Amino acid sequence: MQASEKFTGLVLALVAGLFLAACEAPTEQAAVDGPTSPADPPPPPPSVPFDPDSATPYNGLAALPPIDDDPKQLLGMDRAMLNETLGEPALIRRDGDAEIWQYRADSCVLDLFLYGQDKTVEHVDLRNRGNGDESSVSDCFTDMLRAALPST
Repeated sequence: MQASEKFTGLVLALVAGLFLAACEAPTEQAAVDGPTSPADPPPPPPSVPFDPDSATPYNGLAALPPIDDDPKQLLGMDRAMLNETLGEPALIRRDGDAEIWQYRADSCVLDLFLYGQDKTVEHVDLRNRGNGDESSVSDCFTDMLRAALPST
């Protein structure tokens, strides 16, 4: 092999290497700079290793927001706030200066006692409807609150 053939082969290898390096540079640059135009999608997020022990299977339902299941959170609320939080009561009873608002569900009853000129909640009574499962009372109240949430 002559020196000119070695030199030509070396030049071709060098040009091929530069060509391949030039083809990869825009991809790396785009990843650093982000999308080049509004139509370009953003780069994918960095991959996170999958841990099957900590993974929760997706059931197709959106996660429900956390709910405070303490009925005492209703203390001090006025009529408008109650309507916004729980919706319309099943029953409103007036007894002298007091109003008793009652909300009913399958397994519990919630009575709210409103007093004063502003009619604000001063007492809360949440009780089982007699089905024998006391643990479901807080779940029942949580369901009442969720049912009154605006749907999105």
